[in-house]
Amino acid sequence: MSQAVEQSARSKFQWRVLAPIVLLIVLSSLDRVNISFAALQMNADLGLDPHIYGLAVGMFFVGYLLFQFPSTWVLTRVGARRWIAGCVGIWGTVAAAMAFVRSSEELFVLRFLLGCAESGFAPGIVYYCSGWMPKRYRANSIAVTMLAIPASVIIGGPLCGWLMGVSNPLDMPGWRWMLLMEGLVTVAMAGVAYFIFVDKPADARWLSDDEKNWISNALAEEQKEAKAPASSSIKTALLDPRAWLAAGVWCTTLIGANGLIFWLPQVIKEMSSLSPLAVSVLSALPWVGVALGMVLNSWHSDKTQERYRHLGIALAIGMVALLTASAIPPSPWSLLMLFIGGLGLGGAQGVFWSIPTSFFHRAAAAAGITLINLVGNVGSLAGPYVIGVIRAESGSFSAPIWFVAAVMGAGTLLLASLRVSERRAIRG
Repeated sequence: MSQAVEQSARSKFQWRVLAPIVLLIVLSSLDRVNISFAALQMNADLGLDPHIYGLAVGMFFVGYLLFQFPSTWVLTRVGARRWIAGCVGIWGTVAAAMAFVRSSEELFVLRFLLGCAESGFAPGIVYYCSGWMPKRYRANSIAVTMLAIPASVIIGGPLCGWLMGVSNPLDMPGWRWMLLMEGLVTVAMAGVAYFIFVDKPADARWLSDDEKNWISNALAEEQKEAKAPASSSIKTALLDPRAWLAAGVWCTTLIGANGLIFWLPQVIKEMSSLSPLAVSVLSALPWVGVALGMVLNSWHSDKTQERYRHLGIALAIGMVALLTASAIPPSPWSLLMLFIGGLGLGGAQGVFWSIPTSFFHRAAAAAGITLINLVGNVGSLAGPYVIGVIRAESGSFSAPIWFVAAVMGAGTLLLASLRVSERRAIRG
């Protein structure tokens, strides 16, 4: 009976909570990264060089970093349903407005505002999901939500290319039409989200009493193993060295992921004379690797209940593949190496959040997750800009790939330090 209740609760969670979240994260990622496809036409229309384009990409992460704590604070005060609907509606409106920019300055402002609107969504969703399922299922559950990011490129890349190439009733340039349509779809989904989500399992009318009790008891039992914070949740997170080490590891994976997201279409365009649609399709290939890495590595990590080796090996695979890609001439083999690099990146990201969500008590989890995501996303801010500078100075894409590979290598060292710190905390 207990096993049946557990399986039923998990299944309902996956379809009634996880699936809608995945759709919203697809939209969030697409509204964030479609600038990389717009750049194939937009850079020439607005007169953006690689340095300015990299800065425009990075402006998103300025707003994203500044409003992380305020956004998750609002989540804990107003509840998940209103918070999710509000975030989605605001960022969709800003994303649609980007279709009307006329200068780099306007692009900077709207990218900053888009970052503000999306700022707390990722850590908030991790926190929200951790209140539904115990940690033994958490790697795969969180990986499924993160799967939306490669899905947004795999599906959204060709969609962006198609929208940029078709005629439209407003006679807008292709890149403007693409930004407008994708932003308006997100705005429409905000209203739907308000009626789909509930604040917590106890509010879900589609769960039976037995299923609610199983979730409540499983999470309560888990909390007995975590140390309750002796001071405020933010102070507890700030003073925990594991939070800072985890943030460093997360930073390295985000530098790698954003290198792929924001620069790969231009790499492929430089290597060929393909149309925007063909470039978008080829750009999706490494993200197929990211998706596979997330699913397979998180599934095996949950099966074995081992986290650190799964994360470290994935980072090492990504590093070696990117180094190989930078050392060989542009060819199908270099695209294969980028695919394997994506496999490693996805495998690392799919397992990562199962580690910090296991050592934070629920009372400090929102602050701890936000701190890790905030500090980690310094890489999202600095990475695209540094890559743009290296690209402009070197005149090629090999040097930026070396930079990303070196960062991922540093991530494996930080992970080893995190493992040592975690063992000390368990003994202490």
